[in-house]
Amino acid sequence: MIGSLTVEDLVASPGWYPLERAPGENVLCIRLDEDDYRAVSFLDQRAVAFAHGQAACDIALLESTAAGLPRRAHHLLHIGHVGSTLISRLLGEHAALFCVREPALLRTLALEPGARGVPSLDALLAVLARTWRPEQRALIKESSFVNEIAGELLKRSGGSAAIFMHAAPLAYLQSILGGPNSRIESRTLGAHRLRRLRRLAEPARWDPAFDPRSEGEWIAMSWLCEIASLDRAAGAAGRSPLWLDFDRFLADPAAALEALFRTLGEPITTDAAERLARSPIMDRYSKAPEYPYDAALRREVLAAAAAEHRDEIARGLAWLERMAARLPLARVALEARQAEWAA
Repeated sequence: MIGSLTVEDLVASPGWYPLERAPGENVLCIRLDEDDYRAVSFLDQRAVAFAHGQAACDIALLESTAAGLPRRAHHLLHIGHVGSTLISRLLGEHAALFCVREPALLRTLALEPGARGVPSLDALLAVLARTWRPEQRALIKESSFVNEIAGELLKRSGGSAAIFMHAAPLAYLQSILGGPNSRIESRTLGAHRLRRLRRLAEPARWDPAFDPRSEGEWIAMSWLCEIASLDRAAGAAGRSPLWLDFDRFLADPAAALEALFRTLGEPITTDAAERLARSPIMDRYSKAPEYPYDAALRREVLAAAAAEHRDEIARGLAWLERMAARLPLARVALEARQAEWAA
């Protein structure tokens, strides 16, 4: 690390970004410019490749500085693998929005509540809400790990809008089974998500017979865990988020973009929405824009998974139906989504 930061460094702009815990009571900050934020897909260790410098920041200094900063960021939450990075990139094309994608320290707060060497949620939200210009407002796209504390996060961001991204159970199963890396991730996160779902469902309501057995059931459980987490967050926050189904977005991206910008208080014209829906961003893989990926390719991936993993998909959907008959949170999750898809 080179040097240490001052109050002036922190309040001047988002240029010094708090990346992760550092030795002692410090946070490691990296120097990013506005173009770096636009380019990077994940503000974790992968962002170091974009950094123009590193410095230590005393946590006490960060906390005291953050106390004088507003927490005015909007939030984009999601269940994972539902196009949230794409939506973040599209929304970031608006001059009034500054997009911050998946801050690692928010994930740490969610996974390690009470951990030493991590700034408070209030301090992080204030620092992440900094913008380059007064007319901008930050839009934080959280990792799906953060869904566990999403209600608290939204309550502490008064006056902010929230977008919740998801997909239908069938599309989610096909998407996860259609990608080797997403299948590995699903298996890795499975036990953690099952513990979360048990807590959400209340231990007294959970029967060990509910535990998923097959891969399809584990993926369906992951869908239910994240959807139920967002349902709880919406209730706790006392506001109505905009729920966005990714495949419905792809069916009419211009109309969806108009609704998204209205939700964020930055309405755009129909012509502007249609131009953005035809932009090159729509034809690239948002997590790695050097690779092509569009709605047609997604349909091919889902169709291939449907054919190759038909039995596991059926098991996953059947597991969800059983849970809906036994657990109120599963019934609410499915009924709410079905009502949305029918609208």
